[in-house]
Amino acid sequence: MPSQFHSELDMVPWYWEPFNLFEGVSDFARDNFFRLTEKRKYAKGEYVFMANDLAKKIYYLNSGVVKIFDLSKNGSQTIFWYCTPGDIFGAGGISGSPSQSVYAQVTQTSEVFSISRSNFEMVLKEYPQIAINIIRLIGARLRLACDSMVDMSESNAAVRLARVLLRLGTNYGYVTKAGIEIRIRISHQEIASMMGSSRQTVNSLLHKFSQDGWISMSGRDLILTSPGDLREMVDEKVVG
Repeated sequence: MPSQFHSELDMVPWYWEPFNLFEGVSDFARDNFFRLTEKRKYAKGEYVFMANDLAKKIYYLNSGVVKIFDLSKNGSQTIFWYCTPGDIFGAGGISGSPSQSVYAQVTQTSEVFSISRSNFEMVLKEYPQIAINIIRLIGARLRLACDSMVDMSESNAAVRLARVLLRLGTNYGYVTKAGIEIRIRISHQEIASMMGSSRQTVNSLLHKFSQDGWISMSGRDLILTSPGDLREMVDEKVVG
């Protein structure tokens, strides 16, 4: 059964997959990177940085989960993605922008390493594979941004929700006998923010998906019990 669930997610886009800064990088290069960093632990709810903070550093997530989002004038969140261990964030520092344009908030106890922009640039020059991985990350983030725009323009809320659930399953899921279990605890309001809808709509659709046997819910715990059906819904809409 677990292999079946794996195969049902095999056809998702490459840029939905989790990112690891040190993929293909030698232990020596990895150790040298960490020698240039500062380590800090964050409690749930703390901000690593906020929009308009000076972008002097780049951040590597060693453990935990960090939510990347923006705030509208009325205080509502637009969630772009969640960082998981092995991920790097702080686009302002990477791009050379003087300030951060988004918020980075810890959703569970996390360990974060920070590196100055100058040291990070030195690492990229010294270890080309890390630079290649960063290029892949930037490309993936751009594609995710495009996906978000497509999601927002999709009039069918059920399809938007199916796409969001598949992305969550690919990035933050692991295989169990019951299906693909989402490793991060995410509220219905946060899912609504990711798909540009209301919490009431999300509640209703999640209930329907659960009745159809596509997902299983218990509080904030979420399992994709039939990701193939979610994928079929998305594919039918794309073809149509």
